[in-house]
Amino acid sequence: MISAELLTLSYAPDFEVCRLLCESVDRFLPHEVVHKLIVPRSDLALFSILASDRRSILVQEDLLPVWFFRLPMPSPSWRRKLFLPRRDVFVIPFGKPVRGWIAQQIMKIAAAYQSKADVVVHVDSDTVFIRSLKKEHLYKDGCVRLYRDPKPAGLETHARWQKAAGQLLGLPDKPFYGGEYIDSCVVWKTTVLREMTERIASISGSSWLKTLSRTPHFAEYVLYGVYADQVLGCDAAQLVPESFSLCHARWAGDFDSPKSIDDFIEALEPHHLTCLIQSTNTLSLDLRREIFTKVTEFAARQDSAVE
Repeated sequence: MISAELLTLSYAPDFEVCRLLCESVDRFLPHEVVHKLIVPRSDLALFSILASDRRSILVQEDLLPVWFFRLPMPSPSWRRKLFLPRRDVFVIPFGKPVRGWIAQQIMKIAAAYQSKADVVVHVDSDTVFIRSLKKEHLYKDGCVRLYRDPKPAGLETHARWQKAAGQLLGLPDKPFYGGEYIDSCVVWKTTVLREMTERIASISGSSWLKTLSRTPHFAEYVLYGVYADQVLGCDAAQLVPESFSLCHARWAGDFDSPKSIDDFIEALEPHHLTCLIQSTNTLSLDLRREIFTKVTEFAARQDSAVE
């Protein structure tokens, strides 16, 4: 059997949506799948009520080196008024300030690096589980899932992340390495992840932490995917590439009518394990919960029809 744990990074503005995630985890995931919820030290007291015998609340700063210093920032409401970044900014002694989005990706890699599980599942805090987690979602015939969509996204940001992955991994320069790897429910094999950090250190001549902290643009899922796909090779790494997403997602745009909600629900596919509604969506918490409930009920009907 392959052991697994769930990793979620969150913070105070997403607390209520994260509570919905935790409720769904407790309902749909086997109890042996540990859930690690990782939050800023300043938010530890707020999130502590979500702790349980299967869920631990960890501190984000503990995943970063001591030379990462989080700049003092005003509250989220004042950040909006002052047009400041939504995420925090860090300063380091040997490079430019590190954006919070980059620091978050470094923390995801560090959390997976430290994991004692065979696989980790990254799930964002504005996501819920809508079906029971089964081993087939994570691995098949002993090979761990790798989300890999062979169609390029055609976005400048994605091309930049692909290029950065190639540079960090010592590959020939390309705008696309054969797959898109970004999703909102992502499975990593921890041995592959650790080997990836060793490769980055070998290529750069410095630690992977220092190297990534000095890299202004990269995506952690692209970096892992390109390493697994282009450096190791899926067969050698015992990974099975799958092009379908495990998540039914609404990334942008509000629900502007009851029909738009119904259309979203009815677009659910049988392979969707989770459902995401971007936390920046303006719908109320009650309506968010109602939509998630309806999606979960729709998933149950789909599963019953198959049985």
